[in-house]
Amino acid sequence: MSSPASRPDNALAAASAPTLDQVRALAYAALLDHARRSDHPHALATLMRGLASLLGAECWLWPQPPDGDLSMPPIHARPPVRRPVSLAGAAIETAWACSHSGTVVGELRTPLPAGLTIDDWGDRLLPARDAAAALLAGLIEQSGHALPGSLALQRTAMHEAGTYVWEWDMTTDVLGDIDEGERLLGYPLNTLGHTQADWDRVVHPDDKSLIDKAFSAHVRGETPMYRAVYRARAADGHWRWIEERGRIVEWDRDGQPTRMFGTQTDATLLRELEQAQRDRLAAEAANSAKTMFLSRISHELRTPLNAVLGFAQLLGTDPALAALPAQRQQVRMIHEAGDHLLAMIGDLLDLSLAEAAHLPIHLQNVALAPLFESCAAWCRTQADAARIDVHVEDPDAGAALSRPVAVVRADPTRLRQVLTNLLSNAVKYNRPGGSVTLRAQAVTDEWHIDVEDTGHGIGAADRARLFQPFNRLGREASAISGAGLGLALSQSLTQLMGGRITVQSVPGVGSVFRVSLPAA
Repeated sequence: MSSPASRPDNALAAASAPTLDQVRALAYAALLDHARRSDHPHALATLMRGLASLLGAECWLWPQPPDGDLSMPPIHARPPVRRPVSLAGAAIETAWACSHSGTVVGELRTPLPAGLTIDDWGDRLLPARDAAAALLAGLIEQSGHALPGSLALQRTAMHEAGTYVWEWDMTTDVLGDIDEGERLLGYPLNTLGHTQADWDRVVHPDDKSLIDKAFSAHVRGETPMYRAVYRARAADGHWRWIEERGRIVEWDRDGQPTRMFGTQTDATLLRELEQAQRDRLAAEAANSAKTMFLSRISHELRTPLNAVLGFAQLLGTDPALAALPAQRQQVRMIHEAGDHLLAMIGDLLDLSLAEAAHLPIHLQNVALAPLFESCAAWCRTQADAARIDVHVEDPDAGAALSRPVAVVRADPTRLRQVLTNLLSNAVKYNRPGGSVTLRAQAVTDEWHIDVEDTGHGIGAADRARLFQPFNRLGREASAISGAGLGLALSQSLTQLMGGRITVQSVPGVGSVFRVSLPAA
């Protein structure tokens, strides 16, 4: 730690030894000099000249690059005026290691004032040693030498995470390391200024009161650390979110803060993720409330509706209406309207459950051939009334009768619901004398189920709105019944089964709705 050297001409009286406050002020001056100039050698020379002047003796600072390169010259300072030799005792030259982030980056050599122990003098030199270590680390990096592993890792990790360090001298308003903030916001070096007032100019006006409130609470001792999240204008003109933390580390004799250290972190992505999370939770809550409401209201609606349908059915079988065809037709219309309303309530509840992923889906192997025949038979009554031909192409054509080849992985009930919706639409929106074709074809590891019609077709603008609930693409006033739920529900059900629905359409020619599902 020290080596005795008999140098009576450098002996110092204990009474003339610099105080801790003097050394601290010297260290701050060097750090502020670097903040203004961004010049490590000049700041180190300032530090050493000041220390030599305080001691009235020569001082040395030896850089020690971690790669062992000894070519970096020492920084040597002589006092402007040599103090008189003290007869109180001889001086001892001391050598103090300067460590930054746990790694030695240099050595400070000074004489030991007479009358002080090595430990006392080491405590007084601590601010100067810390400042010298910080400046030496920067000088070593600028000189092209390898930084200490821990320091390089720490700095790289902080920068990669968008975190930067700042220092604020509150007596002069100088903001050290403001170049870190410039880098954070994408500004060229030395364009924002060097004071806190300069930095305040890029802070969003609406956020300044929040910053002042957080800072005042820390000054009053209400919070152990200052923390504020605010917006700052980046070089590209956009507002970025900054999370700032800091702590006051120095106070004057009147109890006023004089020095503060802290960090800045780019919190833009975090804020966006938090907002997305809030939006997602709000959407989930709204979906859950909607599902619960529809479940309850559907039960409340079905009870009286079933009663209406029951009485309509009784009226339809009343022998007294046999001779009253007009009244019998009216009862039939009541029954049809009730059936339509009941189906719409069921579709609405299914759609809500499907969108919330609460609809139970039971996947199993489903043979397409019998399903096609069942769905076609269901819609033939509607097709015959509209004079539409329904054609079903056997998906197992050419296969052995003992083993169907057209088998998909799906929920049979929900797949039947999808296909009957598509067939019903193909019939309703067709033209008299048109046709509907149901077919399937295997493509790699999935099956494509096509429902093709010869209707009026769908324009490109309308195709973009095709699967929106309650959107009938301007057909609301037409005589064609429907609520605009079938396609939206079919799409949701298909997606829950691991498939997808696509559509191809040519206006004036017709449309093809394709359901793609995994092969079993």
